[in-house]
Amino acid sequence: MNISPAHRLLVVFAIMSGFLLYMAMDHEHRRSTGTEVVLDMEPVDPRSLFRGHYVNVQTPLHQLEPDSLQGDDGFTRGQTIYVSLSQQEGGAWIPTKITHRPDTDAIFIKGIVQNEYIRTNFDNDPSTDTIQIEVQYNIESYFADEASAKHLETQVSDHKMRLIISVGKDGRAIIKGIEIDGERQLDTLR
Repeated sequence: MNISPAHRLLVVFAIMSGFLLYMAMDHEHRRSTGTEVVLDMEPVDPRSLFRGHYVNVQTPLHQLEPDSLQGDDGFTRGQTIYVSLSQQEGGAWIPTKITHRPDTDAIFIKGIVQNEYIRTNFDNDPSTDTIQIEVQYNIESYFADEASAKHLETQVSDHKMRLIISVGKDGRAIIKGIEIDGERQLDTLR
């Protein structure tokens, strides 16, 4: 059987469209069925011609001190890390435990260790130095249209901002929106 180039192109287009539809549906399903977690954040707003307008996000989960958390030691760059979370008064969540395997008895988020280093306290006492772990969770950039990005940029220094994420049972996280001074701004698929 001889298939024309037009039919081949149509098949490729159908497969690509199906894949994109699956990705969008999976994303929306994980956003709506995961546990909602609210994290304090300190955004920085760069612009990239290739990525559009976005806010770089830094949360208490991105810089961890293993000595102040329960769990395992010995994490290396590129390794998967599971961070158990606990909700505090006021609604924000904080890290409480780090492990090499997920703690299924807790809400946890899955990340990848980016770096481990010793943070030196400049008091001439090496015993006060602390180990720091930088972790990436795929929640480091919050994308917005041009007007929203500029509006967020003006609010960064004057307002309390939080990141709203949805964490699935497997620990994967997806950004749902942001909260500015207690006002929630949830994103929707457009």
